[in-house]
Amino acid sequence: MTELSLPASTAALGEVQLIASDIDGTILSYTHTQTGSVSARTVEAFQAAQTAGIRVVLVTGRPVRWLRHISATLGEPGTVIASNGAVIYDLATDRVVHETALEAAALFTVKDIISEIDPQASFAAETLEHLHMEEPFIAGSLFFEADRRRAAGVTEEELRLGPLDETLEREALTHAAQTPGSDVTSAHVTDRVVKLLCKTEAMAPDEFLGRVQAEVGDLLTVTHSAPGISLLELSAQGVNKASGLARYAASHQIDRDGVIAFGDMPNDIEMLRWAGTSWAVGSAHPLARSAANYTAASCDDDGVAQVIEQLLAGEL
Repeated sequence: MTELSLPASTAALGEVQLIASDIDGTILSYTHTQTGSVSARTVEAFQAAQTAGIRVVLVTGRPVRWLRHISATLGEPGTVIASNGAVIYDLATDRVVHETALEAAALFTVKDIISEIDPQASFAAETLEHLHMEEPFIAGSLFFEADRRRAAGVTEEELRLGPLDETLEREALTHAAQTPGSDVTSAHVTDRVVKLLCKTEAMAPDEFLGRVQAEVGDLLTVTHSAPGISLLELSAQGVNKASGLARYAASHQIDRDGVIAFGDMPNDIEMLRWAGTSWAVGSAHPLARSAANYTAASCDDDGVAQVIEQLLAGEL
């Protein structure tokens, strides 16, 4: 693929009803991840698409708490697809539209298997209310210092620090699973973990992904989205950006042929394959580039904005 190749078969403006875009590394440079500063050109392109009557939805691995500012920058705060498709959330009304949580048994089984693959692996877990983090996981991350946590929009009230077996109350849940009539209900925080994360320094990102997928891929969906960091993201089986986007599109009576998707990392692969037309930015991971129909310019060169501009100008 060449950058900004424009085949005649690309979806025409009249056929496009929905633009679905990843954020980090796609429309937001990794150098601006913490600030959330999207370029003016990208903002203008997305707003022009909405003015033209095209829906825009952000589809990201980020949790909901990190999305309000970016969504508002691109237009009126609306629906976002967060946590790699596990959560569909209406920012305008602060309402969960759909949520798919991990089952406790699968979560802890997978955690044990990963710990066997790498005994030094550390873990974190996202819920809609809290971010659970083990001490080794937090070291060296943007959460290590309190001021950086605040800058990222994470409050002290949201953090639950300590081994996941303790903060997610593994013993209580394991006992509850074997006890009919247990008082542990779906309101329990572990029942609402939407994303499990694990990190290692023992192997490269793609090697870590391959090892873990081979061992637990039949239990949870495994992917990664952080370039250069051996950090995996795990969702409920069958949950990914494509499943979340398909659910959202169907709720608006939009067929996949009316969807254009943009992405850059392995967690975008299923979405890029599902959409009627898909573009990987030129700076994308090789697996994302091979999953997409076409390749745009890099994120730092506003590749997504360039495609949208040409779409609106009738040049695609």
